[in-house]
Amino acid sequence: MRVLIVEDDPGIKTDNIDDCLASLGHESDWAKNQQEANGLVAANDYDLVLHDLQIPARPGGKDMPEFGKNSLRQIRARKGRDLPVILMTGQHQHCVDMISDLQDIGIDGSISKPFPRTGRTLAAVIEEVMAKTRQRRAVSGNGSQPREVRPFSGGVLAFHARHIDLCDEAIVQKNHKGYAWRILHLLREKNTRGRFVRMGSASLAAKLHPSLAQNTLSQSIKALRERITEVMYDRLDLDCGQFDVIDNRGKGYHLRDWIAVEVYDEAGVLVGTAQPSASDSGGGTAGGFSERQRWILAQLAGDIKLTRRQVESHFGISPRTAKRELNGLVEAGMISYDRTEPPGHYVLCA
Repeated sequence: MRVLIVEDDPGIKTDNIDDCLASLGHESDWAKNQQEANGLVAANDYDLVLHDLQIPARPGGKDMPEFGKNSLRQIRARKGRDLPVILMTGQHQHCVDMISDLQDIGIDGSISKPFPRTGRTLAAVIEEVMAKTRQRRAVSGNGSQPREVRPFSGGVLAFHARHIDLCDEAIVQKNHKGYAWRILHLLREKNTRGRFVRMGSASLAAKLHPSLAQNTLSQSIKALRERITEVMYDRLDLDCGQFDVIDNRGKGYHLRDWIAVEVYDEAGVLVGTAQPSASDSGGGTAGGFSERQRWILAQLAGDIKLTRRQVESHFGISPRTAKRELNGLVEAGMISYDRTEPPGHYVLCA
């Protein structure tokens, strides 16, 4: 999940908000004033905004609650009411004075500063607001039409220093209890033929702990599968079955071949990859290209000037995922980026 932080106090941002978002496995951008916030919202798509009430209008300017209110109004004008916003404020009297205006603008949640360390913490408020947002999106405007759920067709399993993401959504935190973190690290390895390793329950249990019972291992994997299914459904509208990521219908537990592995270091720099194989007997993609990539090629074959934002909008994916799909086709020599007509678009290679 990608979060925009609008906060002019570096201490609060670094010491409190950054730690919270890192623990939840979310990425973030930072705006220190109304001008920067407006520019970032115009250039990017966000899943959530954490917005201080009292901010400067421009770099070096004086911070005032009025500027925070104006910034919120600009965000709503550009992105509508579907983008959840959490208001952060220590200016309680100003908030009371502006309550009517803030309600009209649309605030999905609020939290006082300094943030509580127990109870209704910042993390709790974020989870609460996002749960309500998912419920709201689950139905159409009249509240009766079901959401459109697409089948899971593989994705990137990204190993970061403190969390593991699937399709850019956090599924495991390093500090979580249980064996999920180590299970995924063991199963990400490849054998000499370049395929994901297959590990029997006894072997996998022994690597996790010398005295770990196989029944405990199976329960851990069951819980991990349920977590993955829940995250894919709630956050991405994807129907991910219990064997779609970790399979054991055959010899041993293993990652499905339509999963690509990426490994990042402490600084967030990509240090290793393992691309998916097109030979997965359970699914896979024709020609070695994903469903999204084949759609991109089909659009460009029809002489459509395709942009990254169009790919994001069509599939409902993050900018990072769209870039990955497009860059894969660029590296394969299938498409190129044409900059002759701003803002630029992709075309088929001759």
